[in-house]
Amino acid sequence: MDATELIEKDHDRVEELFRRFRGGGGITGMMRRVAGTVTPRERRTALARIRGELAMHTRLEEEIFYPTARRTGDAEITRLLDESLKEHRRVKELLGKIGADTEELDAQVDALEQCVQHHVSEEENEMLPRVRMLIDERRRAELGRRMQARKRALRPRTTRPAARRAQRTRGRRATAGGRRRRRRAS
Repeated sequence: MDATELIEKDHDRVEELFRRFRGGGGITGMMRRVAGTVTPRERRTALARIRGELAMHTRLEEEIFYPTARRTGDAEITRLLDESLKEHRRVKELLGKIGADTEELDAQVDALEQCVQHHVSEEENEMLPRVRMLIDERRRAELGRRMQARKRALRPRTTRPAARRAQRTRGRRATAGGRRRRRRAS
């Protein structure tokens, strides 16, 4: 996948997570927010995923995408990259300040979301189109592969505890079932 498309998909994923934090999109999400039926667990889960996605996204951009874009030598790209790095620092700063206090949490997440939206808008409307002009499709695809490989390498290898328990249980059932069948066959 083209690196610019990968970046846009990451943006979409984070945008969806912000909606989940608030109970979802559309009329249903609005009704859940008004009624106050978005559970603390849903909010915590969405916020944890927002943190993870933003940490991964900024790291991939800073390690792989931005250095390659900077090597184009284009003055406008350099200006946009410098601005993007400032925005990344601001996002990290805001993430570090987000606490568990419910009243403050909404304001903190709002500030984070506004900062992310501003960053996304500049990247998608200014930087990525310019990168598409300056870096050929083959090279962007190579960058995308590198970014995906790095993302896989950085993802934690363990599954959630509930998923591990389910895997062990399924494994025991299969083993027990296999023993029963063998006994009957004897």
